[in-house]
Amino acid sequence: MSIFGFDDTSCKERFILDTPMLKIPRVSVVMPTFNRAKELPRSIHSVLSQTVRNLELIIVDDASTDDTERVVASFDDNRIRYERLTKNVGGAEARNVGIWMARADIVAFQDSDDEWTCSKLENSLSALEIDENVGATFTSFIQVWSNGCRLMPVGKYQFQSSNVYESLLWQNYVGTPTLVVKKKYLTEIEGFDPLMPRYQDWDLSLRLSKITKIKYLQEPTLLAYVTKGSITGNNEAHRIALERMYEVHRSAINENKALKAAWLHRIGDAQLSTGVYSGRRLLFYALKCEPFNTRYLVKFLFSLTGRTAVYNNLIKPFKS
Repeated sequence: MSIFGFDDTSCKERFILDTPMLKIPRVSVVMPTFNRAKELPRSIHSVLSQTVRNLELIIVDDASTDDTERVVASFDDNRIRYERLTKNVGGAEARNVGIWMARADIVAFQDSDDEWTCSKLENSLSALEIDENVGATFTSFIQVWSNGCRLMPVGKYQFQSSNVYESLLWQNYVGTPTLVVKKKYLTEIEGFDPLMPRYQDWDLSLRLSKITKIKYLQEPTLLAYVTKGSITGNNEAHRIALERMYEVHRSAINENKALKAAWLHRIGDAQLSTGVYSGRRLLFYALKCEPFNTRYLVKFLFSLTGRTAVYNNLIKPFKS
């Protein structure tokens, strides 16, 4: 059950008693972490070094088994609040715990292995305060590997600020550590979906875009490090998440023939990549929607091989 459905009075009282008696922060920064003691210091430093000083940093330790607690304790800063969970609940639910604990009206998210620019919060908060109709902001970011980097988001679809919901149906533009959101909207949609094994940021942003205005700030504010243990390469999580999102947004997706084809292609490809051969039928339907789409045709023909390993090897040059 999501933390938003959790009603443990003693737990709530403990959070209140443990909260330092400081002035109400301008923004609450939620940082979930699990076994990232080595990377954690740079993320904490990047939050505490913000030009916005009036903040609280809520570190939700998702039952780490390394030196995470000792690392956090080494920071002598009363803006840090540390909560260690007794069992591992996953990133989405850990973030929900942080949202629930947040004392500010605005919540930002940071990952425990990433690094913000020092003006990240100042720029995002200014955008929220200039236009009261804006309920959330997100920015571009730089994704960093051991052998290079690239500016994100990338993709063939142009982001349309006039219709954020439709733009997000085409492609995920939002990285969680770039998001800054008014807490009332996070509460209204009950936070992150703990049943989403991947793309929690995409799912959250889609739901937010239906109830408030989201503003995109083009200046990058984040270095996002791709580290060992990242869920990015988990094909099974990729498939399940896409299937779940399609079910939630099916009616809107199916209104646009090209968009429907794109989603059938995504899910069909994901299914075949994990040995679910019914994905061949979805690729066929995507091709029926757009018969002149070369990518759909090639992937459908390759799906006829009937072997997951062969399919995955053949489609590498045609990955979206």
